[in-house]
Amino acid sequence: MLDLGAVEATASPAVQTVDLVVIGGGITGAGIARDAALRGLSVVLFEKGDFGSGTSSKSSKLVHGGLRYLEHGEIGLVFESVSERRVQTQVAPRLVRPMPFLIPVYKGAKPSFEIMNLGLWIYDSLALFRAPRMHRTFRGAKAALEVEPQLREEKLRGALEYFDCATDDARLVLENVLDAQAAGARCHNYVEVTGLHRGQGGTIEAVSARDCRTGATQRVACKGVILAAGAWTDESIRKLEVPMARQLLRRTKGVHIVVPRERLPLVRAITLLSPLDGRVMFAIPWRERTVLGTTDTDFEGSADEVCADGQDVRYLYESANGYFPGAKLGPDDVISTWAGLRPLIRGDEDASESETSREHEVFVRDDGMVIIAGGKLTTYRRMAKQVVDVTVRALVARELLSADRLAPAGTKHRPLPGAVGLDPPTLEAVAGIGRELMARHGLDLDTATHLCGVYGVRSWQLAERIAAAPHLGQRLDPELPYVWAEIDFAVQHDLAVTLEDVLARRVPLLLTSRDQGLGVCEAVAARMAELAAWSPELLTRNLEEYRHEVALSRRWQQG
Repeated sequence: MLDLGAVEATASPAVQTVDLVVIGGGITGAGIARDAALRGLSVVLFEKGDFGSGTSSKSSKLVHGGLRYLEHGEIGLVFESVSERRVQTQVAPRLVRPMPFLIPVYKGAKPSFEIMNLGLWIYDSLALFRAPRMHRTFRGAKAALEVEPQLREEKLRGALEYFDCATDDARLVLENVLDAQAAGARCHNYVEVTGLHRGQGGTIEAVSARDCRTGATQRVACKGVILAAGAWTDESIRKLEVPMARQLLRRTKGVHIVVPRERLPLVRAITLLSPLDGRVMFAIPWRERTVLGTTDTDFEGSADEVCADGQDVRYLYESANGYFPGAKLGPDDVISTWAGLRPLIRGDEDASESETSREHEVFVRDDGMVIIAGGKLTTYRRMAKQVVDVTVRALVARELLSADRLAPAGTKHRPLPGAVGLDPPTLEAVAGIGRELMARHGLDLDTATHLCGVYGVRSWQLAERIAAAPHLGQRLDPELPYVWAEIDFAVQHDLAVTLEDVLARRVPLLLTSRDQGLGVCEAVAARMAELAAWSPELLTRNLEEYRHEVALSRRWQQG
């Protein structure tokens, strides 16, 4: 149930009008809410699931410059991406951290070693030579195998190393939401917008929303609405009866699989061209595991039930075996899977999935709605700024807003919550927090490294809890660094509502644990029930929903 002045029960008229309602709590919607609130706009954001529970938490966990977009001549998108990559390393240094990538090149492969080397010089130049490190070449099989001994030696000509960034995508969304709230936005997960209310001339004057957990309904009066629903854009347009001349999206499915690191122990991320179809994919060291992904296939159907199938999983491990023959990966090695939908702008129907542009489009309607479709995780901040810019201009033109009262958002330089106060805002400064956690609170190296790497300056709160109650420093899984203090923190500070919120995104055992968190989920649910005063029925419901999510990630095993 919402408890805000601008949001009242449906039975009563809204007494306050907010400037903006944002529909969608993925990375784009969260970025929009943050940008708008920092300018001084009154903002309410609604997300029908958990923040970032859709595509935004099911990416390749990369903030990258889009090296492969060079092949399609999308120079502008590459420049925009490498520029935003640099911004994110400064505002969220522990969430967006440099990672070396290796491109192995084999005889007869296209593009050739020389062309790839030239492409990386262009890539470095588009980053204004301010990439985490300049690219390097390793000529000959011997040099390449010294760098990455897991590679197939046959016909190996060498390898090229370049740098991009790894990220915690779910937490990047969450920190944008937390900062939006700190700036005055009202952000609500598990509340779905169910209808638009129009005045004379068809202009949107209010929205109706329903709490997905309780069924309670709300009504919010507003001056404008921004739809940032990602892969759900066309579904939302139909449901809200917004007239559009065409379908906006071409949705493609991207699947990743997680395997034990001991089965494929990589030193660097590896950029691969699948020997099955030539598509670009990655093998990435991640959270004590190795991730293989991604697929890129057209998808029709409900975005709520997207999952990996047997063909997706087989494609990924067979592609990896072509480069790492010693791994001999098979279905029994797969710990977990995740599947997301890319919200690509529908364009040339003859283009392949991989050739479809990753650009975004903004649609400004006369009825007060602005729609953003397409785009990518790396450029979310710039996309959010563009959407708020055009929305503000539209509201000013309709004399619903005075531009004089607005401040600049400043999102290019404002740190996200976990980096507030870091001086300088660097990865080394984050590491310094970890050393202090060990010195002041006696945390072991793994726990301190994990906490500062995930929570940044906020890790002090967790460390103090563990110091006061040492049992909270115990691990949830003996193989992984997650500790019990994070469960309390997720509920009390990080906006977790359900068991799935915690075990899929805040403390992602769903993706990393060999049993996907099933062994500890009852104990975690019991602790959440105590913290949030769940009824026995609600506790049971949460367990059922989490087990369903585990089953969905394992559905590929059925064929």
